[in-house]
Amino acid sequence: MKIFKTVCFCAALTYANASFVSLSENIIKDESTNYLWQDSPDVQIKTFTYEEGISYCKNLTLDNQTGWEVPGFVEFFTIVNFKRYDPTLPNEFKHYVADNYWSTKKFGHGASGEAFVVYFKTGAFNREKMDKKFYIRCYKNPNK
Repeated sequence: MKIFKTVCFCAALTYANASFVSLSENIIKDESTNYLWQDSPDVQIKTFTYEEGISYCKNLTLDNQTGWEVPGFVEFFTIVNFKRYDPTLPNEFKHYVADNYWSTKKFGHGASGEAFVVYFKTGAFNREKMDKKFYIRCYKNPNK
């Protein structure tokens, strides 16, 4: 529980320093981390199983950019605003559904067949079976 509280505290500090700008109709940039976030209509239309979502991001070309990934906890914490409700996203994000979005974090190293999702209506993180279909919001870390 201490680790979770520490992560939440660090996330709150990270979000408090976040500054988001729209680079195009499809991409939002977090200027504090340099992360690029997919904000195309696909994020509110297409659903995937966990493995399909990983493949989708890996093969995504958005505004001539490749190298997209499914975000993990740390990356998602940079865009989830716990002071907002429905959505818990910054105003710059135009495309979302108040539903679950896959993260890369597997529960129990995947042995349970579950992975974590973020619910953008409330900002809650939950675990779900990896064969269920949920939304994907890919991100890119240009610092890698």
